[in-house]
Amino acid sequence: MATGARAAESTVNATHIVSAALLAVTGGTLDAIVYLEHGHVFANAQTGNVIFLGISMVAGDWLQVLRHAAPIVAFLVGAVVARMLMDTPIRRAALLVLSLEIATLTAVAFLPRGFPQLAYTATIAFVSAFQVTTFRRVGRFTYNSTFTTGNLREVAEGIADHFSASDPAARFLGRRKAMKLGLVCTSFLTGAVLGALVAPKFPAHALLFAVPPLVATLVLTLFQVQE
Repeated sequence: MATGARAAESTVNATHIVSAALLAVTGGTLDAIVYLEHGHVFANAQTGNVIFLGISMVAGDWLQVLRHAAPIVAFLVGAVVARMLMDTPIRRAALLVLSLEIATLTAVAFLPRGFPQLAYTATIAFVSAFQVTTFRRVGRFTYNSTFTTGNLREVAEGIADHFSASDPAARFLGRRKAMKLGLVCTSFLTGAVLGALVAPKFPAHALLFAVPPLVATLVLTLFQVQE
């Protein structure tokens, strides 16, 4: 009985880390594509948008102010809506969020090139907020699938614990944290590279390259072992 429970827990943990890596690939891909092809605005990294917003305000470039303010506002609204959805069972909320993000990105990928950039970037920021609000843990560790500063900090803390903790259990936990969050960071970088490669080659439909990792995550969520 205990062996079966451990096997189930191991399967759940593996599903979580694979899902986190896939979501990070999507996060990196979206930011690279939107930044390169849609006015140097970030879809996910709102820190970058806030910095550019401040610079544009000082320069008096009000068009750029609007371009960077729109995704920030959309992200906030998306995070509020996603938080309200989390009152439902977490697995159901995850399936709903993934389905919505897949459908939205697919639809936006086929919009005409003349579609307003403000609406385009705001829509992507809105669904990105759903992802980052709903998917926040890999096992016992917190992570972020749409920007990576916090993940890098967690990797550094895990490395430090591995080498400096006096308790063997703490060293083991630090090593696991560094490995899991390191995979998430590497996956985000992989997504950014993918986005940078496909954005100039497929400018009209580049967003479609961010969809397969979401579909894979949806499948994993559908069939994951219940904790």
